[in-house]
Amino acid sequence: MFSKTGMAKYISHLDLLRCFTRSIMRAELPAVYSQGFNPHMKMTFSLPLSVGVTSSRECVDIEFEDGVSDGGIMKRLNGALPPDIRIISVGDPKISANDIFGAEYRLTLLCGGADENALKAVKEFFALPEVKIIKRTKKKGEMEVNLMDFVLGAGAPKITDEGIEICLTLSAGGQKNLKPEIAAEALIKYLTENEGVRVMGYNIHRTKIFYDINDPKIFK
Repeated sequence: MFSKTGMAKYISHLDLLRCFTRSIMRAELPAVYSQGFNPHMKMTFSLPLSVGVTSSRECVDIEFEDGVSDGGIMKRLNGALPPDIRIISVGDPKISANDIFGAEYRLTLLCGGADENALKAVKEFFALPEVKIIKRTKKKGEMEVNLMDFVLGAGAPKITDEGIEICLTLSAGGQKNLKPEIAAEALIKYLTENEGVRVMGYNIHRTKIFYDINDPKIFK
């Protein structure tokens, strides 16, 4: 498990893969490599983050040879990784990335002068039965879908020093996935058109990953 905060949010997924690969080599950890013409480290990120999104708990599976302890991996990797990427725990994987069904995000809309009417409008938005959005997929290209089919839960919004904060749980994983920025942009459009709220931007922080729809728990 690792966190990705601060300036690390601007690192793309491909660059994050390179960052871990080089850090493992720098730390002289005995990673296991694939066989074949172009061998590479056996490494899998469970749910890649979009550029600009931070997270307090991410999961990456890396296969190491025997002879190095979990504590040794954590200490040596943290000594080689950039300061905004921190290993927070190391252990044997107990679940598969294929089990992921959802993720929780803390969405902060950067807007001044937010009031109770704006909070009411946020609640009304997530109570709507249908919000049409354009979703891009690798296989089907652009397609129109209902945003609310991907919203698993929305907490009560609150006013902060930055603007409006809401806890949002969205479908995630290989079967059904929605990027949180799509939900954020749809919400901003609704607030602008219905309440005249001027949103200057937004911050997204992933807080949890859910892997069992019948017994939702985060990776531990």
